[in-house]
Amino acid sequence: MTRIGRTLTAVVCGLVIGLALPTGPAWAAEGLTLDAPAAAPGDRLGVNGTGWPGGALVQLVTCGQLAVGGSASCDTRAALAVPVRPDGTFAVQLVLGTPPVPCPCVVHATLVGGTARGQVDAPLELTGHTMGETPTVSTAPVRLDLVEARIAGRPGWRSLFGAAATRTLVYTVHNPGPHPLPNPPLNVRIGRDGGGDRISTPGTGGIRPGETRTYRIPVTTPFAAFGRYTVQADLGGFGPAEATLRTYPWGLFLVHLLGGTLIIVGVARRIANRRDRPPLPAMAAAPTGTLLPSVVRVGSLGAYLVFDDAPGAGRLRRRANAHLSVAALRDLLGDAGLPNRSGTEAAGTAVIDLTALDAVLAARPGAATPAGARAGNQSAAAVIDLAALDTYLGSPR
Repeated sequence: MTRIGRTLTAVVCGLVIGLALPTGPAWAAEGLTLDAPAAAPGDRLGVNGTGWPGGALVQLVTCGQLAVGGSASCDTRAALAVPVRPDGTFAVQLVLGTPPVPCPCVVHATLVGGTARGQVDAPLELTGHTMGETPTVSTAPVRLDLVEARIAGRPGWRSLFGAAATRTLVYTVHNPGPHPLPNPPLNVRIGRDGGGDRISTPGTGGIRPGETRTYRIPVTTPFAAFGRYTVQADLGGFGPAEATLRTYPWGLFLVHLLGGTLIIVGVARRIANRRDRPPLPAMAAAPTGTLLPSVVRVGSLGAYLVFDDAPGAGRLRRRANAHLSVAALRDLLGDAGLPNRSGTEAAGTAVIDLTALDAVLAARPGAATPAGARAGNQSAAAVIDLAALDTYLGSPR
């Protein structure tokens, strides 16, 4: 036998032997076990898996009616995803949810990512949950067609000032399949960019084959809402829909604008009044020594004599917290030394020389000559009689 022949013979024999040998064991079927056969919603239950592809992600969820209706039969809010170890196993503590449909219940496990691997259900007695009839397994896929999703109604006038406003989501779906969809959960959320806050909804009831059903759900925008909000709705994951609404509190803007305008107008008026205020009348020239200024300091009394035309006289009157009584004023004035009936001037003990004061006041512009004032005393320059003042201050008080 030639060398080439021997080589071909060895190759053929190797192929025959390889085909004759048994192949390696196939990947074991996915398995799912529970630490306890019964538990209540909200309890933690140990879930163990074997035979799953290493590195894959498995989703676990509590379902009713043997998960025949798909996600519509499961509490997707309590779903949990767990990674698979390289040896194909996983172990996790699952918080049991409350399925939207009656039992018989299962813990449903499926691979995330749409692989060809199968799904596994582990029977579970869910304590306290309602028990219903075992549904028949449908071979046709469940589908819901969206007919309409819109926001109806108008917000009230209070929403113009930032108050919460309630409108209505009109959500219409059609079941084109030959099988009913038993009591799917109606999920509604409202937010700015999808998702957002969940809105509580009543039971939906089953949707019969070929039936079209409309749901009206009140949706409320939050306080001081501004801009565009998105409302999302679905029935157990089927028939997803979105509707938008816009709300703008124009009333708040107008109130702020009006307040700012009033402030600006008030400031402008005050400035204009200051500019248009007429100046104080000029004092006419008077003979030297006969006219007192608007403010006179009386050093002996440690006080000031302020006339009404002095700058700030009104403010001083408002700030004055005391005044002379009639008796004290009489003591201060005393006998002014006015002429008596005989025509001669009395000695007088007054601190203030009324005759001189009359002469000074008569010399002020626009002042009339006081009755009883003597013309011969018009040149008097002293209003305060210092000698009488010393006597008054030195007398026992």
